[in-house]
Amino acid sequence: MNTSEKLSWEEIKTRYDQEWVELVDFEWDMTEPDPKAGVVRVHAKDKKEFHSMIMQNRPGRSAIVYVGELFDLPDNMFFSANLHQFKVKEQ
Repeated sequence: MNTSEKLSWEEIKTRYDQEWVELVDFEWDMTEPDPKAGVVRVHAKDKKEFHSMIMQNRPGRSAIVYVGELFDLPDNMFFSANLHQFKVKEQ
């Protein structure tokens, strides 16, 4: 699914809970674990399907985010699996 609507992180979490999401035109303070906003270019619940979809017509810059909990961590531990940014090399 491709949309040009820029969504807040709260809207993305509501619409795409438990899904892999590729964001373009995103706002992300690199000191924060989650983006502030972005346009969802591709999303899917299945990781293999998602990776197949993102390889088609790749944008120049995007961020990959899993929306939801990957696994439970102890209360005193922090982990962010959300920070994956890719930039396609210009040829």
